[in-house]
Amino acid sequence: MAGERIGVFGGSFDPVHAGHLALARRALDAVRLDRVLFVPAADSPFKIGRMHAPAADREAMLRLAVADEPRFGVSRAEIDRGGVSYTYDTLLRLREELPSAELFFLLGADALAGLHGWRRADELVRLCRFVGFGRGGARPDPDALGFDPATNARLAADFVADLDVPASSTEVRDLLSAGRDASALLPQAVAEYIRRRGLYR
Repeated sequence: MAGERIGVFGGSFDPVHAGHLALARRALDAVRLDRVLFVPAADSPFKIGRMHAPAADREAMLRLAVADEPRFGVSRAEIDRGGVSYTYDTLLRLREELPSAELFFLLGADALAGLHGWRRADELVRLCRFVGFGRGGARPDPDALGFDPATNARLAADFVADLDVPASSTEVRDLLSAGRDASALLPQAVAEYIRRRGLYR
């Protein structure tokens, strides 16, 4: 739709959990988004050879997680492209597919701190607005973000500091691999899918 404000939420989603959904829901209000598009990586450049579930399973879990969320969707942009998933390439494709939309890339505080090291980072931050999310009210130091002063100031100003994140993918995988119950940290349909497929054991 013309003039839509779309949040782009990339990641391995290995698996998608309550924390991912909490960030996306907070973004809808904080950034005044019309919808959030989850973009699962084919192979994350930060986790090459270390993905725990195949792309098809990670996509399936995402679709289950957002099935009852009318403003959430899933993009196959990176899975269809295959290979290592770079955000720069993904945003170029999404800008072609959604030429009239305003894009906002959503990421956690740790990812924001390392954004300057991403592929073609100086060009990347001009493709759309990057909105970081953190907990406890702490905001990033603009001088530590690694870009030019104007970009650093913009990234710091767009930061949302009051996110309540109830889980991490590592925590979920650790519980599951130890044979413990992680259902409280997962959408019910995702927990059932993991059990049925025997993932993360």
